[in-house]
Amino acid sequence: MPEKRISKIAKHSPVQENFIQKLKQVLPSGMGLAEEIADILDVSIDSAYRRIRLETELTIQEIYKISKKHTISVDEVFGNQSDTVTFAYTKLTDSAKNFEGYLNRLINHLKTINKFENKKIYYVAEEIPIFYSFFSKKLTEFKLFYWQRSVLNVPDYQHLKFEWGFVPATLVDVAHNSYKEYLSVPSSEVWTSETVLTGLRQIRFYFDSGILKKEVALDLLTDYRSMIEMVHKNAGNARKNISDKEETYFLYNSEVVLGTNCIYVVMGGSRYSYISFNTMNSLTTNNPEFCDETEHWVRNLEKKSTLISGVAEKQRYQFFNQIFKTIDEYIEKVKAD
Repeated sequence: MPEKRISKIAKHSPVQENFIQKLKQVLPSGMGLAEEIADILDVSIDSAYRRIRLETELTIQEIYKISKKHTISVDEVFGNQSDTVTFAYTKLTDSAKNFEGYLNRLINHLKTINKFENKKIYYVAEEIPIFYSFFSKKLTEFKLFYWQRSVLNVPDYQHLKFEWGFVPATLVDVAHNSYKEYLSVPSSEVWTSETVLTGLRQIRFYFDSGILKKEVALDLLTDYRSMIEMVHKNAGNARKNISDKEETYFLYNSEVVLGTNCIYVVMGGSRYSYISFNTMNSLTTNNPEFCDETEHWVRNLEKKSTLISGVAEKQRYQFFNQIFKTIDEYIEKVKAD
């Protein structure tokens, strides 16, 4: 089918021109604009260039395909109302396949962020950042089991007690690899003294309900402690990896009740906000005004919090000492029951 040519007036369409500019901003350096458009739309390079030069009209379906892959907000493309924001999310309630898609989306977002030289994740953590839940294969398997049984109500999980190996290894691997990918992105995290409690309570609840055997519960609590030891070490080094040449990890202790999990991401010239909902899912947008407000909130929260990474040795010791005491109390209670 021949491509629809744009008239001389339409050739200066601000909508398509704006969309192409937004796409340029979100592409990692080294990725060709025409090549990416051609790949997504399954057209020739020449056809892609005609769209870039505004000689060929982008259809609504083509804009949808490109926007979906690169999470470009339609608010930016078609004009934004200050009281209206468009979000993207992954539907989880239908099937196990959707859950697999959710985990793949998680790691693919991290991989995309890692392609940019200028990148940073700001994580306001009411509970342990999701990627730390995948610190070990054991913690990963438990978290995926817990979500599918108690949050998503997947039928196959409803009458099961937890056993190693029930969650498909492919899902465990994808989730665990997202933790490794997160270690490559510089980040700033805001925690409170209660951030660790949700994960501990989930393990304790399943143990008290007979879903976890004692030895399994103790294995999970031991791994949970190891995960916190990793965070403590990274905070002391102010680096996620000892080989990092500059500071890549900033940890704050907030006295303010956070009330939500929120992630704000800077990647190249683009920004994204991820707002938690339904326990584990997130709403995603790169709406400029919403990202401005999110950035302002996160920065203000950092200012009102205590930086406990780097040289703040006393404050860091006090913060983590209390966390380790809490975990050890959980371990001792499970041992005693």
